[in-house]
Amino acid sequence: MKKKDLTKLALVIDVQLAILLGLILYNGFTANKVSIPYEDVLGTEVVNENVEFTVSVCHVEDCVYISSESVKKDGVIDEGMVYQEVLDKVLGHFEQGYGGKSLASSDKGSFVYWVDDVRPDLTNIYQDVYRSFKSGMGTNVEVEVKEMPGTDGKYATKYIEIDNSRQKLYVWRDGAVEKEILLSGPKAGSEVYGVFPIVDKGINPKAPTGDFMPYWMAFYYSGRQQSWYGLHGLIWWYDSNGKAVYESRDNIGVRKSGGCIRMLEEDAKYLYESFEKGDLILIHS
Repeated sequence: MKKKDLTKLALVIDVQLAILLGLILYNGFTANKVSIPYEDVLGTEVVNENVEFTVSVCHVEDCVYISSESVKKDGVIDEGMVYQEVLDKVLGHFEQGYGGKSLASSDKGSFVYWVDDVRPDLTNIYQDVYRSFKSGMGTNVEVEVKEMPGTDGKYATKYIEIDNSRQKLYVWRDGAVEKEILLSGPKAGSEVYGVFPIVDKGINPKAPTGDFMPYWMAFYYSGRQQSWYGLHGLIWWYDSNGKAVYESRDNIGVRKSGGCIRMLEEDAKYLYESFEKGDLILIHS
């Protein structure tokens, strides 16, 4: 055989040996390959719904604890059961710790309000606790304590809430406070509480005392005084020389009237333009 032919033969044999060696190495590697479970892959998380955990609802160290087992139905977190646990445990706990609630009544209706001015904000507590349980792990729902209105905005689509203890008025619209107004309310013994519809309106009527009441809205008739109580701006009158005299703005926050509820004239104007006869005023202590 010629030298040239021998060289070609050697080259073919070398290529075949290289292919054979590659196959041997590949088969050996795949035979010993270890299967990695999905849950061990970095960055993945598998939530075990059967694991029991607890959601805490706290203001600082004042806490209520709810177990996942108490809100499961057929092994799944149930929204209705979460609602009931929050209603029974969370609301009851914080109401007891912050003065509780009371009832204000009149012949036109009644409503429930928080007694304390500074209280826990539980506005979204049901949704917050439910989301914590659906996350599948123990979490803490933090409750903020702050000054808040006595009602929750659900009594009617639109109404006025008056907190006599704070001399403050809240305008509620669609479940949210649209405006807060500072007041000068009635002296002790002349106040009324409960639900009162607006029964009449007047731009600048004259009171039995001779004073003028800007943007007046009547809501209650006092048989004892034989006159109407109303919301209106700070009063004004004419002195003996015929000069207009206006009540001091410093009276805002001071209880001075015989039944009416006064405020700055610009605030009275806002209410006058925002509310009509039949709209409701809720008054509580």
